[in-house]
Amino acid sequence: MTYFYLAAATLVVVALLLLLRPWWRSGRRTVSADFLPVLNAAIHRDRLAELERDYRNGTLSAADLAEAREELQRQLLDDTAATEVHATESFSRSSGIVLAILVPLVAVAVYALLGSPAAVLPVAVQAQRASADMEQLAEKLAKKLEQNPANPEGWAMLARSYKSLGRWDEAERAFGRIGPDLEKSAELLAELAEMLVQKDNGFTPRSRELIQKALRLEPENMLALFLGGGEAFAGGRYPEAIALWQRLLPNLEPGGEDARMVEASIAQARERSGGGGRPTIARGDVPPGTVMPQDDVHKGVGKASADKATDAKPAAVKAGAESVSGRVELAAAIKDKAKPDDIVFIFARAVDGPRMPLAALRARAADLPMDFVLDDSQAVMPSNKLSSAQQVRIEVRISKTGSANPGKGDLTGKSAAVKPGAKGVKIVIDQIDP
Repeated sequence: MTYFYLAAATLVVVALLLLLRPWWRSGRRTVSADFLPVLNAAIHRDRLAELERDYRNGTLSAADLAEAREELQRQLLDDTAATEVHATESFSRSSGIVLAILVPLVAVAVYALLGSPAAVLPVAVQAQRASADMEQLAEKLAKKLEQNPANPEGWAMLARSYKSLGRWDEAERAFGRIGPDLEKSAELLAELAEMLVQKDNGFTPRSRELIQKALRLEPENMLALFLGGGEAFAGGRYPEAIALWQRLLPNLEPGGEDARMVEASIAQARERSGGGGRPTIARGDVPPGTVMPQDDVHKGVGKASADKATDAKPAAVKAGAESVSGRVELAAAIKDKAKPDDIVFIFARAVDGPRMPLAALRARAADLPMDFVLDDSQAVMPSNKLSSAQQVRIEVRISKTGSANPGKGDLTGKSAAVKPGAKGVKIVIDQIDP
């Protein structure tokens, strides 16, 4: 924003320098504009008197006198015109001052009228204004729909608005008011599934069912293919994820950002599918997506694996520029509320963005206090990585149910907003969900 103002001010100064240049030149004249006409007239009278004396003395003929008079008249007219121009320039110096004041004012007024003043505001302020505008529009639309509820298109629009605002419960209710048209539209079913994934921080049985319905209605629906691949990836079914994303690729612009993102996801799925079947998950070693609460692996590994890992700490991960590392501790005041086998979820969320975690890992309460590292290798969705966020917040939840979804009695804590690459982030678990 500062650079914009400096550039605009520089352009205004340059314009003024060019426009006021004539007034500078006129200011250098030393002869008074009021005195010049008198002086010119006196000079021409003297010359005319001299010509008439020559005629009377016989040194100048009548024809030469007439010709000389005409020449003097032409010169007088030319000198008078030049004097008037100079007088005008001298008189208009005050106009230069007015111009110097008006040009910047007019420039600002024209930009305010035709330009985009809001574009120079900070990004955060622009986002707040846009969100406030959408909130108002959503409220107006909601009131209209309450008066005329038989409007499936209107409810779909309201659901999308609430979804964009992150008002998940209201978005879900608006989707429900669409009526029978919802079950007939693959796009709406996929949008509802996407909203539920964001609301629930992962795939649930309901969102999975909606994705499958959408694919049955429209096998090549782009959003359904994308979500279906993400759900398969999260569940460790990498060949299925690859197959769905490969069906999506032909519908994307070759070489575009979306195509590159999907290609990267396919490459990651191929890399992880090298082990064949679904991987065995030990505490502190969670592949991308396995933080989804309804995934079977979140009910814990087998008893033998848990016993084997009782005294083990999560594997150390090297922190890099695209990771966030730190330490999680449990406040002494609520330490007795946690059981050793309670599941601990540690996840990063974008400060300005969907609530779906960017990266996540899990451990046990017995591991606390513990050091952690979150990076792109732990992405919940391979297309939505921690390194892509401007700022993130690290949240920790000790779940009483083994689910990452909030539950009564869960113990929680969170960090301040940090940038990817931050180290030494400290989170204290000191809150109890009511």
